Amino acid sequence: MALYIETITFTASNKPFMSLPVFSIQYIGNIELYYWIQQFPEIKIEAAEHYIKQTFRNRTNILSANGILPLIIPVIHKSSKEKIIEKEICYKEKWYKKHFTAVVSAYKKAPYYEHYADDLLELLKHPQDRYLFDYTIKWIRKICSLLDISTKILYTDQYEKYYEKDFRTYFDQPHQIPHHLLTPYIQVFSDRFAFHPNLSVLDLIFNLGPDAKHYIKAD
Repeated sequence: MALYIETITFTASNKPFMSLPVFSIQYIGNIELYYWIQQFPEIKIEAAEHYIKQTFRNRTNILSANGILPLIIPVIHKSSKEKIIEKEICYKEKWYKKHFTAVVSAYKKAPYYEHYADDLLELLKHPQDRYLFDYTIKWIRKICSLLDISTKILYTDQYEKYYEKDFRTYFDQPHQIPHHLLTPYIQVFSDRFAFHPNLSVLDLIFNLGPDAKHYIKAD
C-alpha cells in the first residue's frame, strides 16, 4: 500500500480500479478525514470489509486536562471475519455516558462549545444504533453537514483488495498529514500542552466554530 503524503500517490495493481475514493468508517472522525472527504464530489464508504481492531473505526482522540484521551466504542466480538456492517456495539457498559462526560469536561470552556454542543452531542446522549457502521455514518453525515461539505456519500457493495484511491488503512498508518493541518489554533488546554494536531474534529469545531470549515479547506 502506498503511503499518502501531501501529494498523494496510489498503489499500482493489475486489479480493476474504481474511480471513486474509498474510505473506512471512523467514530466521529479526525480532522484529516474531513479534509480528504471534501476534496472529492463523491466518495464511497467501505461496507464490505471485515472489521479491523485497534483503528479509528471505533475510536477517536480528544484533548483532555490530562492530555490525549482516546474514546473507544466497545464492540461485541463474534468472529474474526465479521463484516464491518455486522459489527455490533456493546452496551453492557454505559460507554456513551463516559464519552459524553469526557467531551463536556474537555470542551465546556471552548469558545464555541455552547453554540454546537446540543446538536453535536445528541448522538452521544442516547445512541440507539445496534451496529457500529450505522452509528459512525450518522456522525460522518452530521459533521459533513456542519462543515458545509457537500460530498455525496455512497457505499461499497462488495470487497475489493485494491482501489485506485484507497483511504481505508491510510489514517491508521504513520503518515505525513497535509501541512496546513499542522497550523496551530488555540486549544482549551494550550496553557498546559503544545499544540496537538489532527484530533477528533470536535476539537476543531468547539475551538474554531464557523472557521473550522475554512481550516480544513485551506491549502
